[in-house]
Amino acid sequence: MKKILSLTLAVLMLVGCLAAFASCGNQKTLYVYTNAGFAPFEYLNEKGEVVGVDIDVMNAIGKELGYKVIINDIDFDNILTEVAKNEFAVGAAGMSKKAERDEVALASNVYATSQQYVIAPVGSFAEGATVTVEQVLALGNGKVGVQQGTTGQYLVEGDEEENADQTILYKNAIIASQDIGSTVAAVVIDELPAKQISGASGNLACWKIDAEMESYVLYFNLKATDLVEQVNKILDKMIADGTIDQYIVNHSSGK
Repeated sequence: MKKILSLTLAVLMLVGCLAAFASCGNQKTLYVYTNAGFAPFEYLNEKGEVVGVDIDVMNAIGKELGYKVIINDIDFDNILTEVAKNEFAVGAAGMSKKAERDEVALASNVYATSQQYVIAPVGSFAEGATVTVEQVLALGNGKVGVQQGTTGQYLVEGDEEENADQTILYKNAIIASQDIGSTVAAVVIDELPAKQISGASGNLACWKIDAEMESYVLYFNLKATDLVEQVNKILDKMIADGTIDQYIVNHSSGK
């Protein structure tokens, strides 16, 4: 009888363990694609981990909706390609809402705004000035670094790509800024990354470019209509209660 009881308990324990394992294995997963060279929205910390505003936002969304969040650091230009492959994939990389992107992915509500800035050697322009793309292209050797696939690239190149021969493409603005004064005369990137990069350097500064304001959104697979609806409710709440603003402050100050 004792042997039978022990065997029964062992079977019950095994069933319980298998059930727990199955439960973990069936947890929903959200695959987040980003490019960790765009602080404070996504960057690598001292441990080599991808952190930032967008990562905090996605982790909060995952927690609220019961998803396991997996972060994938890839080239910016490949993000929407990956999102198109999986209904539970999302691009979270300080991505501006654009008509051409809306054709291949579903945009969330806007959760932040930005403008294009230029990073150049201190004294390149008057302090506090707003400059034009033409003024940027006239600097130094006339070569301008941009992150490939971003608004900065299309802004510098021009509508007809008339300035393409003066535009040098990089994986991110951090790498591009290291070439200022040699390969390129300046780098064009969004406001907060520009301020982070120039602020960490003793010989670089940044200036606003005369261009339209941009709106940041998360981009989801075209089939993820229900998921986007759920995410929008969370984003709206995070905006209203100041959570996203706090994330920006935290990561802008290096926390």
